[in-house]
Amino acid sequence: MDAKALAKRYRSLWVGEAVAAVLFTAYLLNGALRDSDWTNWIARTYSLAVVVGILFQGVIWWRWKLRVLRAGERIMPAHVLAQFQRLKQLNWALIALFPAVLLVKWWLTSALWTGDTLYGLLILGGAVLEQINYYYYQLMYDNRYDWRYLLTRRRLRPGTVAKALALASSQHAPETPATAGS
Repeated sequence: MDAKALAKRYRSLWVGEAVAAVLFTAYLLNGALRDSDWTNWIARTYSLAVVVGILFQGVIWWRWKLRVLRAGERIMPAHVLAQFQRLKQLNWALIALFPAVLLVKWWLTSALWTGDTLYGLLILGGAVLEQINYYYYQLMYDNRYDWRYLLTRRRLRPGTVAKALALASSQHAPETPATAGS
């Protein structure tokens, strides 16, 4: 893709992630505010907060990609990559905390397996998929370039953040005796 097409794609990606985050939040608030019992919404609110957090990481990522492209650079700044490395770990920690949220819900309501728990698990599945999509393997193939890659290589592409983090770590890998002097 040329720079103009790439800029258009980056812009549509960050706007799409932002719109999704806002719409998901509005949908949750619409339902939760109509319900008189906020404890019916504990699990799904937590799960959606994790998803929205990852979506906003996507917004930040694509805006940085656009900034780097416009500056004529090819590599994301090191401080941005360091932040995303930390966010990758934070996301997994937040996902892993879901059982603790369920215990709090159980303590507050004396009910563990409710519709809220099921919805929370489904939404948390979305958080896991978003995490994988950015930090491990690309899961969305929405253009000819992506489909060509998938069909010719017969494997998933690395996620966009995953590629940048791998490149940064390979460039900053310490020399070992086996690689010294080569």
